[in-house]
Amino acid sequence: MGSSRPRVSVVCPAFEEEACLPHFHAALAAVLDSLAHAYDAEIIYVDDGSRDRTLDVVKSLARQDSRVRFLSFSRNFGQQAALSAGLEVAGGDAIITMDSDLQHPPELIPQLLEQWRDGHDVVLTIRADDKRLGLGKRLTSKLFYSVMRRLSETDVRPARSDYRLLSRKVAGVLARMNERQRFLRGLVQWLGFSVAEVPFHPNSRKAGASKYSFRSLLRLAGDGIFSFSAIPLRLPYYLGAACFGVGLLATVMVLARCLWSGDWTIGIGWAVLVAMHLIGGCLLVALGVLGEYVGRIYEQVKQRPLYVLKDQSPEFALPARIEQRNAA
Repeated sequence: MGSSRPRVSVVCPAFEEEACLPHFHAALAAVLDSLAHAYDAEIIYVDDGSRDRTLDVVKSLARQDSRVRFLSFSRNFGQQAALSAGLEVAGGDAIITMDSDLQHPPELIPQLLEQWRDGHDVVLTIRADDKRLGLGKRLTSKLFYSVMRRLSETDVRPARSDYRLLSRKVAGVLARMNERQRFLRGLVQWLGFSVAEVPFHPNSRKAGASKYSFRSLLRLAGDGIFSFSAIPLRLPYYLGAACFGVGLLATVMVLARCLWSGDWTIGIGWAVLVAMHLIGGCLLVALGVLGEYVGRIYEQVKQRPLYVLKDQSPEFALPARIEQRNAA
C-alpha cells in the first residue's frame, strides 16, 4: 500500500469456532472500519487444526473482506503456537492478538492503539473478575498466578490475558525466539519493554462453547512454571530437609515412648514405615520434577517446528524462514 497511515495487524487464533466466527468478524470489522481514516488493517485468522467448518468459514470471510488473511495448521498445535504463527507473519506496525470467541471485546482496540501512540511497546489488557466463571476455575487461576509470583523472577500479574498489543519491534523479537513450550504472557513480560495496561470486562460468547479444557489449562500452567523458574529443581533439597525433620521428630517421639514404657519394641515398626514412605515419596517427586525438565530439553533439541501449515491465503507472502520450514 502507498498509504502513510500506520498498519495494524489483528491476529486471531480459532479452534472449532465455526458458529462464533461470523459474529466475531462482524464486530471486529465494525471497529476497524471506524478506524479506517487513521489506520490500514489486516486480519490474520489462524485455524488451529479445527475438525469442523472453521477453515471454510475463514475462507468465506476472506472472499468477503480483502483485509482477511489466514493460516491453517495440519493439526491442533495449541493456542500459543497459533499466536506465535500469527506474530511471525503479521506485517503491521502494531500487532494485536485476541481470541475469536468475542470474550475479548473488539471495542477495546482504539484504547490499545492510543496507548501505543503514546509510546508503549506493549499494551496488556487486565481482565476484570468474571463471576460467570465457576468458583473452581477462578480459584485455580488465582492459585496459579500466586505460585508463579513466588517461583519466578518474571512478574506475571493475575488477570492478564492474551488480548494485547505489541509493537513491530517486540513482535520481531518474539518471532525469533525458538522455545517450543511457550507461555507468551511470561515471554512478553520477560522482554522488559515499556508496558501499559488497559482493564476490560470479558463479554459472553455469542455461539459455541469454550475449547479450553482443564487439561489444556494445566498444560499452560506447566509451561508457565517450568519455563520461567528453576526453583522446582531445588525441590529435592526442601523435601529432603522436611523428611529429615519429620524423621528426627518421629525418632525422638519413639525414643521417649520407649524410655517411658521400658519396652523398646513399641513404635519402631511404625517409625520405620513412616520414614520409608516419606523418603520414597520425596524421591519420586524429585524424579518427576527432573523428568519434566529433561523432557522439555528433549523436545527442544529435536528441533521440530512449532507448527505445520496445511493451507494459507494464496496472496499471503510468508517470510522465507516459514516457507523453508513448511516446504515439502
